[in-house]
Parts: sequence; C-alpha cells; structure tokens
Amino acid sequence: MTQLPSNFSEDLTVQRLRVVSDKLLDVLDEANDFAQSPNATPWFKGTANYGLPQGMLKLMHEDNDYPWLTLANNTMDYTVRIGNTLVQFVVDDPYSPRKSHRKQRNAVERNQLALALEEHDQNTPLIWRFYMNPISNGIDYSPQVTLVGYDINKNIVCTWTHDDVVTGPIGSPKVQAIEIEAPVLKRKVAEGKESSNE
Repeated sequence: MTQLPSNFSEDLTVQRLRVVSDKLLDVLDEANDFAQSPNATPWFKGTANYGLPQGMLKLMHEDNDYPWLTLANNTMDYTVRIGNTLVQFVVDDPYSPRKSHRKQRNAVERNQLALALEEHDQNTPLIWRFYMNPISNGIDYSPQVTLVGYDINKNIVCTWTHDDVVTGPIGSPKVQAIEIEAPVLKRKVAEGKESSNE
C-alpha cells in the first residue's frame, strides 16, 4: 500500500488535497459543459481543461479561506504552494503520461530543490504533480484527480487518487401520502337494451 503524501510532506494533508481535488473536479465539469457547445473548437476544448483550473487556483490564492494555498508562479507550468510544498498541475493520465516533459522542474522548483538537496533522502518525493485526467477510462468523460510524488530521478514514490465517493448515509425525503377520493361507479347499460323501468 502506498503511503499518504502527508507521510512525506506535512503540508499535503488529506483534507487539503480533498478541497483542491473537489474544486478541480468542479472546473473539469464546467470545462466539459462548455465543450458541448457547437461553437467549441478542438483548441478551446483542450485549453479549457487547463485554463479553468488555473483560474480556480488564482481565486483560491486570493481567498482568505485558504491561507495554506498560494500561487508560486502564474506561467503555463503554473505551480502552487500547499503550505511550503510546491505542486504543479498537469492535464494528463498519471499512469500513462503523454507529457513526460511536465516532470521537469520549473524555475520555482529548481530554486527550492537547491535548498533541499543537502538533506535529501532518496525515498522522499521532491517533485509533486496534480494530474487532472478528464478521460480516466480512456473512452468518455470520466474525470479523476491524482497527486503523484516523484523522487529526484523521476521515479514514483507516492500516489494519492481522490476518491469522490459519498461516505455518509444516503437518504431521501419521506413521501407524503395524499388522499384520493373514491371514484363514483355507475352501471353501464349495453346499447340496444331498454331500461327495466320502462
């Protein structure tokens, strides 16, 4: 069983990861809704999955409800600090990535790495990536969010996938009974027969 990210970085608590993941899934849903428009071009569909999460993280950075999240850079390889831990965001499949260059450290990460190397343990992730995979089943829209921690040689050391399952009891409101009046029944007289009263 893989260890939790918080075993490597106390900043990466499950609670924080769930908050970010829920918001990422919401904006992926939003991007998918926009992609259904007949006006949506392939370029728009591709960039919406990347641009909307970037905008969402900017808003979180400005929101006082999330003091533990700050935007470390605002470039195309946008990176946030969750606590003091740098995390980049990638639209890709974490288990079969097409964008392997996204494992490369950017300038912000390289600066932090220079400070961390003196105390580095080979089994501690130095590179963190949040993967947003809109088509996790490989066929149709099935969004999934996964955090992957890589060591200095880009080997996977830690994986955490957001489980978007409702864990509490599921209930529904009690149905209210309504009164239905009894129907008025009349005997039907067949055509051609005369009533016995005549």
